[in-house]
Amino acid sequence: MKKIVFFLVITMLAWGGSEAGAVSPTEEVKGVVDEVIRLLKDPALQSPGKKLERRRLIKNVVDRRFDYEEMAKRTLGVTWGRLNRAQRHEFVELFGELLEATYADKIERYHDEKVLFIGEHLEGDYAEVRTVLLRRNDKIPMNYRLLNKNPWMVYDVVVEGISLVSNYRSQFSRVISESSYPELVKRLRTKVNELQRLEKNNRSA
Repeated sequence: MKKIVFFLVITMLAWGGSEAGAVSPTEEVKGVVDEVIRLLKDPALQSPGKKLERRRLIKNVVDRRFDYEEMAKRTLGVTWGRLNRAQRHEFVELFGELLEATYADKIERYHDEKVLFIGEHLEGDYAEVRTVLLRRNDKIPMNYRLLNKNPWMVYDVVVEGISLVSNYRSQFSRVISESSYPELVKRLRTKVNELQRLEKNNRSA
């Protein structure tokens, strides 16, 4: 799953501004790729002092189109149904922080990778956009799963056959079954705090 860290950020951290139904899921994903690359290559955002601003601009777009609630719900499985409204809100916020803390720094590793769009599968309000990330001497298949919520929202990414949501669900389920849901929340908060502290130390080094 480590490859997801970089590739997810590169290809899915922004979104086009079209109205729902105006374009296909594939066109939406292509808009994502174009916008991310534009931000990464923007000369005005290249200096070290602009790093936080660049991340903030990307995050603002991500938060509008990345369905953290749907992802969080799917990672918890049956446990989600046992949570009250406040607990669900808390977990969605925490899960979003986990994704940001885990992936944000990896965006700096972009080196002109290319994305080839190879197909799209539609089934009602669900869609899967199939792509291949082209790197030097390497091809990485990546499928994006979207749900039409006016507009299309990303709820999972599958890299080389490994689902981001399924991977987290396996980890979370193990913690809950071996301990408890409160223990899962505690561990995730600790992980997020550690990642944020590490990032802060790296910026000040």
